[in-house]
Amino acid sequence: MDLELAVMVFRHMDDADRVYADACVEHRDATWLREAAVVEHHRHDRVEVRGTVGGQYMDSGDEGDVVGKRTLEGALTGAAVGCLFGPAGMAAGFAAGGTIGGVHQAESGPHVHNAFFDEVRGDVPEKSSAIVLLAATSHVDEMVAAVEGKRNGELIRRELTDEVASSLQEAALAS
Repeated sequence: MDLELAVMVFRHMDDADRVYADACVEHRDATWLREAAVVEHHRHDRVEVRGTVGGQYMDSGDEGDVVGKRTLEGALTGAAVGCLFGPAGMAAGFAAGGTIGGVHQAESGPHVHNAFFDEVRGDVPEKSSAIVLLAATSHVDEMVAAVEGKRNGELIRRELTDEVASSLQEAALAS
């Protein structure tokens, strides 16, 4: 296997999306566009991946489910406080409390830990984004030529052993 991992890191959360979209217009036939993924590293160390990694399309994050104990606690607390303002206040408090509890529930869940998410989490700082490409060296060269220097992107590029490349591909498929 002649694979490399290239991570073009951008300072802002939406920069990778913008650079990728521009590349789709300017280089619409480039092979690397069908092999790349956009990664966003949100606050609380949450990672979201959209695109192709190791031949598999991903649209996933490592954020937990919004339904759980904290959602129920928030809804009930909101309803109890809302009772002071009558039925309408109770309904509004129930909805607001459930929403707030759901957000806390999702953020408190365990992070997905596998080779791919851990690799990306280590390369892409919180509150930033990246274009990630796990592909042949020639495809990485095309990507670098197309996006280097755009929006102050910083390139991290590694040649991978067959074992590491397989591990990253398997982890991406399992996500």
